[in-house]
Amino acid sequence: MLAGESHLWGRRALEFVDAADRLDAPSLVRQFESHIASAGFSAYIMAALPAPGAGLAELTLANGWPRGWFELYVGRNYMAVDPVPRHGAATVQPFEWSDAPYDRKRDRAAHQVMTDAAEFGLVRGYCIPLHYDDGGAMISMAGEAPDLDPTAKGAMQLIGVYAHNRLRSLNRPKPQRRLLTSRECEILSWAAQGKTAWEISMILRIAERTVKFHLIEASRKLNAVNRTAAVAKALSLGLIRL
Repeated sequence: MLAGESHLWGRRALEFVDAADRLDAPSLVRQFESHIASAGFSAYIMAALPAPGAGLAELTLANGWPRGWFELYVGRNYMAVDPVPRHGAATVQPFEWSDAPYDRKRDRAAHQVMTDAAEFGLVRGYCIPLHYDDGGAMISMAGEAPDLDPTAKGAMQLIGVYAHNRLRSLNRPKPQRRLLTSRECEILSWAAQGKTAWEISMILRIAERTVKFHLIEASRKLNAVNRTAAVAKALSLGLIRL
């Protein structure tokens, strides 16, 4: 890859990162698809890693696979034997599809997945595994002859991670302010500023035991183990602000 091309990929990735948080889901997906297409990737999928009892459709965050391939993949339950997500669950490093280990002779089902994928133009692929505290996911993209230069792959990783995280955030259920009462939000707001229950009771001119009751109720509703956790969760959900 020429130095100019390397610089171009870096600029594209940074421009996407800068814009991602301001884009809605359709705009984000269009830009993501445009960027990966520039690198020769004609198809992709963003999905949670395989989980017992969960089908691919319900695990999928964004689907850019050919329709026929997706239907075949689901219909034949290829998720159970596909070496790519299997390897993605075991590593934190991005990898090319060809690096996902399997024995062609002993693991014929895995080899069949890769053979069938190639018939849909998914000859060479790149997978970006993501691991969160509450589970894992992967961004898998492929094409007939994509650019797998290290610089291009680095750009795809950055673009993919930001696209996935933004879509994940947009798809997260929006908090309902009714989750907490106005009084509970008010008390948590003061708690977030470091005020004790007694100090809050003086500020709001209510009994200290009433303040403690509301803190306990707010913690219960937020499924938080204590007051500090309740404050942190309320802040992250946008229920209160500092």
